[in-house]
Amino acid sequence: MKAKKIFQIIGIFFLLLFITVFGSTYYFVVQALQDFEFFSKAVLHPIVAPKEAYDKEPVAGIKKISLFIGCADGSKMHALYFKKPGADKVFVVNHGAGGNLLGRVYIARSAALANCSTLLLDYRGYALSTGDFNLDSILEDGLTAYDYARQQLGYPDKKIIVCGESIGSAVACQTAANRPCAGVLLLSGVTRLPVAIRKILPVFWIFPDACFAKTKIDNPATIKNVHAPVLLVHGKRDEQVPYECSQENFAAASEPKKLVLLPNCGHDDVGRKDAEEFQKAIDEFVDSLSSK
Repeated sequence: MKAKKIFQIIGIFFLLLFITVFGSTYYFVVQALQDFEFFSKAVLHPIVAPKEAYDKEPVAGIKKISLFIGCADGSKMHALYFKKPGADKVFVVNHGAGGNLLGRVYIARSAALANCSTLLLDYRGYALSTGDFNLDSILEDGLTAYDYARQQLGYPDKKIIVCGESIGSAVACQTAANRPCAGVLLLSGVTRLPVAIRKILPVFWIFPDACFAKTKIDNPATIKNVHAPVLLVHGKRDEQVPYECSQENFAAASEPKKLVLLPNCGHDDVGRKDAEEFQKAIDEFVDSLSSK
C-alpha cells in the first residue's frame, strides 16, 4: 500500500508539473503571437539577393528599369519595371512573405507573353528597399506602388492589373478595394493568416484565432469590396496555403471571376510547373480585360 501511495504522489507531481509547464508555455506563446511586431517578423522574412543577381536581365527582350518609389514616411521601395514595347497595360505585383522581388520575375515573364508591362516591387524593409515592415505596412506599400504606376508611369486605372502572390494577395485585395483597376490576379492567395500558419505548423490548431495578433488581412471580407474582374490561380499540391483558401476567396468575390487550380503545382512553383495552363489562364484573363 505504501508503494502504491508513493506512485500516486509521483503521478500527481508529474501531472501538476506537466500542467504548469504546458500552461506557462501556452501563455508565453499567446503573448508572443499577440505582439504585433513580433508576429509580423515571424511571418515576413525578407532576403537580400547577391549583387550579381540584380545585374541580370531576367525577361527576354525587355530591359529592366531599376527604380525607387518614395513613401510617405521618407523611406523608399525598390522596384523593377519591365516595360513591354507596345503594351498599354501593366501588372503591379505584390509578392509573398519571403525572399524578394527577384523570385517573382516569372510573373513579369508571363505578363510580357500576355503583352503587358510589369512593375515588380519589394516592400519597405525588404532587400534593397529602406524602412521597416510589418503586416499592415505592406498593405500601404501596395497602394503606394499603384499610385506610382498611375501618377509617375502614366497608366490610367483601367490599364492597371493588380497582382498579389501568397500574402501579397492581401495587399492586392486591399489595393483593389481602395483604387479602381482593370483587374485583379491572385496567386496562391491566403484567406486569414491563422489558416496558413496552422497548415504549416499543425500544433497551432490549439490556439484559437483570438490568440493571434490583429491585422487587416482578411481576404474574404476585403474582396467583397473589389469591383473588378478577378482571376485566382492556386496549386492543388500547395502545402503552405491550401487551395481551399482560393476557393473561399473565389466564393466571396463578385463576378466576373475565375478560379484555376493547377494539378501539379505547390506553393513556390506556380508558373513553373503546369506552365502552359498557367500562361493560358493569364492570356485569357488579359484578353477578357481588353475586350471590355
